[in-house]
Amino acid sequence: MSSGMGLAWGGEIAAGLHSGHVALRDRRPALDIYHFDTYHEYMPKDNRSKYAVLGMVEQKPMSGYDIRKFAAQSVAHFWKEDYSHIYPTLKLLLDEGLVDKREELAEAGPARNVYSINPEGRKALAAWLQEEPNPPNLRIEILLKVFLGAAAKPGSLEPMLERQIQACVESIAQLGAVESHLLEEIERGGKRGRHARFQLMTLRYGKSYYEGFAAWCRAALEELRAPL
Repeated sequence: MSSGMGLAWGGEIAAGLHSGHVALRDRRPALDIYHFDTYHEYMPKDNRSKYAVLGMVEQKPMSGYDIRKFAAQSVAHFWKEDYSHIYPTLKLLLDEGLVDKREELAEAGPARNVYSINPEGRKALAAWLQEEPNPPNLRIEILLKVFLGAAAKPGSLEPMLERQIQACVESIAQLGAVESHLLEEIERGGKRGRHARFQLMTLRYGKSYYEGFAAWCRAALEELRAPL
């Protein structure tokens, strides 16, 4: 987590809903689709990204751009997906026969490719969901800075911790807005309501994480400000 943490979902929640999801003002850079063939050629065999993308198109058919937006709005607080990997991953899924592709004409602008999971893809996703997960890979920069803080210039860590706290507060508020939307989806029922039930569990992890991290930052500030 960097000192300018902010909400990991990639933007601020905008007023209203968009396409069945809380809309976010996405601040992430555009997809890099220019390293497509190189990345696909050297993509590791144990590729967890393909299951993330496969699971997203299981929820509804999506284009690569749709997947980018959906990831920013739903999983980025616990699963960081490099946007430049989305299109190579879709090509991999096509090559493996796990998704189908269709061209969708637009009223304005070029046609787009929309991907949907097929029966073989559902089998692959279900099989992966039965596997034991890999352990988390934690790299939290502010903790490393505090760990090495004896070598820091006096007073340099406190402002960083204060900014972390503010970012946590903002993130908790944004997640709370999404939580309200998911609760409405659950109440409506149907397929989207079923998905929302599981998504709510991961969202509450995000809230708990930010609440706990903010509490730790406050405790660390007290330690730093206490007389020696």
